[in-house]
Amino acid sequence: MENLLQQLNEWEIRLLVLLSFILQMLLFFTGGLRLRSRNTPLRFCMWIAYLGADLVAVYALGLLSRHKDAHIGKEIFWAAHPLAFLWAPFLLMHLGGQDTITAFAIEDNNLWLRHLLNLVVQVGLALYVFWESVGHSNVVILVPGIFVFTSGIIKYGERTLALMYGNLKGINSSSEIDLNLHEGYFGIISSALKSTPGIRVLFEGRTLSQMEERHREALRSKIDQKHLPKLLEIELNLMYDDIYTKAMVLRSRSGIMLRCVSQVSMVVAFVLFTVNKKHRYSTADVAITYMLFTGGLCLEACAIFILLMSPRTWAWLEARGYHRLSRISSFLLYSKIGRPEGRPLWSNCMGQYNFLSYVDCDVPMKSKLVKKVARMMVSIAGVGDGKSFLWLSKLLDSKHIEVDKEIMDSIVVMVDCSDGSRALNPEDWPNLGSLIEKLVPDFGASFGYGIVCFHIFTETHLRKYYHPQDFLLVGVCRKLSNYMLYLLVTHPEMLPVSGTTEPTMIFFLDKITSAVSPSYTADRILSSASSLLQDGLGLHQPEQRQETLREIRDLWTRLLLFAAGKSRADMHAAQLSRGGELLTFAWLLMAHKGGELLTFAWLLHLARRMSRAAAITVLKAEHVPSELKKTAASVGS
Repeated sequence: MENLLQQLNEWEIRLLVLLSFILQMLLFFTGGLRLRSRNTPLRFCMWIAYLGADLVAVYALGLLSRHKDAHIGKEIFWAAHPLAFLWAPFLLMHLGGQDTITAFAIEDNNLWLRHLLNLVVQVGLALYVFWESVGHSNVVILVPGIFVFTSGIIKYGERTLALMYGNLKGINSSSEIDLNLHEGYFGIISSALKSTPGIRVLFEGRTLSQMEERHREALRSKIDQKHLPKLLEIELNLMYDDIYTKAMVLRSRSGIMLRCVSQVSMVVAFVLFTVNKKHRYSTADVAITYMLFTGGLCLEACAIFILLMSPRTWAWLEARGYHRLSRISSFLLYSKIGRPEGRPLWSNCMGQYNFLSYVDCDVPMKSKLVKKVARMMVSIAGVGDGKSFLWLSKLLDSKHIEVDKEIMDSIVVMVDCSDGSRALNPEDWPNLGSLIEKLVPDFGASFGYGIVCFHIFTETHLRKYYHPQDFLLVGVCRKLSNYMLYLLVTHPEMLPVSGTTEPTMIFFLDKITSAVSPSYTADRILSSASSLLQDGLGLHQPEQRQETLREIRDLWTRLLLFAAGKSRADMHAAQLSRGGELLTFAWLLMAHKGGELLTFAWLLHLARRMSRAAAITVLKAEHVPSELKKTAASVGS
């Protein structure tokens, strides 16, 4: 038994060091996938790896600090590890994280001071291991260990700096790159690099009126409308790098110098360890040490390639006349492993949730079975209410689909043609005028209430639409409707709503389902929904015409743009780590087109329809354009 315990203790530190290294490899090669993927299992594995990497490294460092021999009788139960002096700084490097991921969520950046404290504590612990290991180590380990220790401190410091720079309240604008290219993919990249200082200001929470004139002019610069989606992708990709990776650290001169010192120290340490004799150490320990060295150097080489593939690196080299290096960078940037023009730079997905899913209509059999069992258990237990079922439905029935060209074009065209003067006047909407007449005041009072009403209205209308030639238009209407309801039930923090949205959803769902219980069929549910809209709210279905579909599409697009204009910048930053949201694209597009006017026009329209006091409130709002202030003043008077 004592021999078994001794074997376990002997291999425990080895296995922990190897596990720490494997987790770092996993994080390096998967860290950059978050912005382009909505895969839940992948995100869960990355979350486990991100949390586990620090825990394993800290625990292993604590074990190495147990340097003194421990005895049971005359037998040594725990012996000081001979390579503790060298493995401790490797664990510091692991705690420093990888270039592709420093923060898993936006909250990690906000806690950068806690990471700074951890840096001080863990470096102190590593120094303690160093000090106590001097008597057990020879020059074969001491000299390489000092170089690895230098590299470890630098890597850990890089991560702390990256978290500090990634904090939205502390983002610093880097120097702008003066590069004038107007054609092709690299012309789009050049435009994106010019506008990124203004984009960072937006993500800090400031409006167009609050940013500097040069940043505002860069955002308003002319670009072909067909290139706008790719421009927005590149801008958000660069913003993701600034918040969730070490990109901002490696853009500074001091950061580059420290990285060079770190890499040179690793190479020197590896050479010194290789040329010296290591007979006193076991084969397993030497093999693990070689693995740590070679793996670390390979990751550093990959990090250099990632840095060369950055649009900023290419632009910096091109602007300073290093044409050979810039050609290498452009080749890597345009390659399949870089940021090719044809591949989306975000998840290219939009969430979908339909009210019919709550009552098991048009959902997979597996989802029906799970919800049926859950309802049965809640019924037997005599606890729970509609909130429990809504939470389960959100988990099981929410899905993601690709953002197609029709969806993106509808948003681009709506922003491009809106000058802020056209509000939601019922007379401008021949087919939906009565609906707007009923719901516009409710949108102002409860945005969530209006979304649910219009979603049910849209679904009941589309289900009865029978013209096959309008298939694409029907699809756009349904996707936008389902997306807005998805945001309401899963990410209400991104919408201009206060408090929880569950009571509003449950009110409508219970009203609809109570009339058809217990027989839930799509036809009966839709019939009940139509009765609720007509009898309870006075909303009648318009004629089934293509013009009606266009108005439904345009109204949903306007609601999406209004929600984007009223959303919070930090919520958009948080969604970047989850693959990005279509709402963020609309928000950024409005910034390029001066789309704050859309939000002001909506507020002004509400002021016209509600009260003189509301008009005065709009008039007192900050940064309202002058032409809208004049109209608000006339309403208020």
